[in-house]
Amino acid sequence: MKMRPEFIRKEITMPSIEQALDYYLATLTIEGKSPEYTTWLRKRLKDFIAFRQSDGTSVKISQVTLEDGRAFIKYLMERKTRYPKHKHRDEANGGLAMTTIHDYVRAMRSFSSWLHREGHTEEDTFIDIKPPHLPKVLIQPLTESEIRNVLLAIPRDTLEGIRNYAITLIFLDSGIRLSELIGLKLSDVSFGKGEFKVFGKGSKERLVPLGEAARRAMIRYIEQARPDPVKPNDEQVFLTMAGYKISKDSVEKIFQRLAKRTNIPRLQPHLLSHTFAVRYLINGGDVFSLQKILGHESLEMTRHYVELANTDVKKKHQQFSPMDNLGLDMQRRGRPTSRRSVTNLPNINFHKISKM
Repeated sequence: MKMRPEFIRKEITMPSIEQALDYYLATLTIEGKSPEYTTWLRKRLKDFIAFRQSDGTSVKISQVTLEDGRAFIKYLMERKTRYPKHKHRDEANGGLAMTTIHDYVRAMRSFSSWLHREGHTEEDTFIDIKPPHLPKVLIQPLTESEIRNVLLAIPRDTLEGIRNYAITLIFLDSGIRLSELIGLKLSDVSFGKGEFKVFGKGSKERLVPLGEAARRAMIRYIEQARPDPVKPNDEQVFLTMAGYKISKDSVEKIFQRLAKRTNIPRLQPHLLSHTFAVRYLINGGDVFSLQKILGHESLEMTRHYVELANTDVKKKHQQFSPMDNLGLDMQRRGRPTSRRSVTNLPNINFHKISKM
């Protein structure tokens, strides 16, 4: 392709791919994107940059091609291990999940789109990279007995246990995200009104109701177990036992330990939020109020929980079906010798019946 003269001049001062990534993340921060989102992007795009510059040569934006992107995705799909250089997990055998590869494609396409809009590239380089098809996986929320097992596994006679119990109840009673729980401040909570304020995706503020059990657990934590913060100005509700702001990794480690203790390997903060949504609907809540509590922009995102709730109701019916639990013998005892045709049924005067 023939480049325009002005683009050739611009290429002389074109940033390296690392510099462009820094500009991109800085722009997102200025636009109000959450730190969690920018961290998510940085991690995936850094992996792509490391792949592209594996020979040690610095690469400019103009040198990145569609073929580079496809080669990286192919490399991810052919990998034989997962969790390399992870903070809390050992590298394990087995390829990356399709959802993980899907995330990489999303990050690369977002970066590529920004580069084009900002004039760093003549074309949107990665627009034609298609994410892999994701199988529809039905998330299995915690059952009532599993919820009880999780809560019983948390010691409530230690300072750390009091904190962890409050954290678990808030997840299960409000469905808030991990990032929202970490950012929760004392001034955001109104115990009198039974609600608290969170800042969700896109820094959008919403009020979330707080049930009586979760409220009591939070009050007990604040009054009995919350340490004095190392920095007096730290208003975060949940702190480490040493008085520092609790981190995402710290909360995830709490539930990793609980998962082993309860033998529920899928246990994690996100699952607790899913469980809240499903239990809310099963207990009579409606999708519109659930949408507002969770801060979903569209009802379509909330309808997924209706499917999960319906699945749970079906299982309950299979377990507690009135007729099945009567122990009726459903086995056929021979075939009837004749069948009466519907047309041979006696005439019934429905008009007369209706007057009876």
